[in-house]
Order: sequence, then C-alpha cells, then structure tokens
Amino acid sequence: MDVEARMPWLTTAPYLVEARELDATLRGLGQLGFWVVRAEAPEGGDVKDGLLVELSVRLGFSSLGAGSWAAFGDRLWDLLTARDETPVAVVIEGADLLLRRSLHTLVRCVHKLVSMTEGVGLSDAHAQRQVEYFFVGEWGGDAGAPALDG
Repeated sequence: MDVEARMPWLTTAPYLVEARELDATLRGLGQLGFWVVRAEAPEGGDVKDGLLVELSVRLGFSSLGAGSWAAFGDRLWDLLTARDETPVAVVIEGADLLLRRSLHTLVRCVHKLVSMTEGVGLSDAHAQRQVEYFFVGEWGGDAGAPALDG
C-alpha cells in the first residue's frame, strides 16, 4: 500500500512525521486499513533496550529476550509471516527525544528497524505483510498536513 500517495506531507521512508501532523497521519493510516500500533520513545535509561521493550509490548510479542535486536528480529519474522495480511503501522511518538539524547542512537534504531523488516521480506517469500514505521517528533519541518478526503 502506497502511504506516500495518500499522505503527501510524509517524507519518503523512513517516515519522520512532524508532531503536528500526527492526527492527520493516524486518520490516514486508519482510512488505508492499517493496524496502528502506537509506542512511546523512551525518555531515560538505555534507549535501544527501552525502545525494543516498548515495541515488543505494543506489538504483543513475547517478553522473552525483549530488549535485544536478535529477539526482536525473531518476533518480527513471526509478524511478517502471519496469515493475517492487515498492514501494520508502527507509530513511535517522541522519537525526537532519541535525537536529543544521541544522533547515533536515533540513526541506528531507525536503520535497524527498517532494514530488519525489509530483510525478512527479502529472505522469506511468505513474509508478505506490510510493516511501516513512523517516527513522530518536532523535526523542524515547514509543511503542514493537508486535510484528508473522507
């Protein structure tokens, strides 16, 4: 499903969503039939571990090994190969907090989430479920989100 065609205020992936565009983005994802999973970026502690635990909880993954990329990758594989073909939108609110703590950590987390998801899709023909990530924050963009057609 081409989210950029329906939501022209989005940048190309990875999707950095301005906080003021969150409501329009959530509305658009709902209209497109996505299962919207909302998560909060961690404000303290180990950023990577906190983010992976939060995503594991919100996605309903097993807590066994939560906080490690390897465990998250295994659960991601299950999500992408599930018989349920409903597309998934993972909306991470407060992602700009990661930038304020460490540019490297933000880039690494965004890269790992997107590349792991794409990697599963490329390595397993059964991994057909669409999973998209939306990183919400005060990114400093100028464009406002236009109203969606009903």
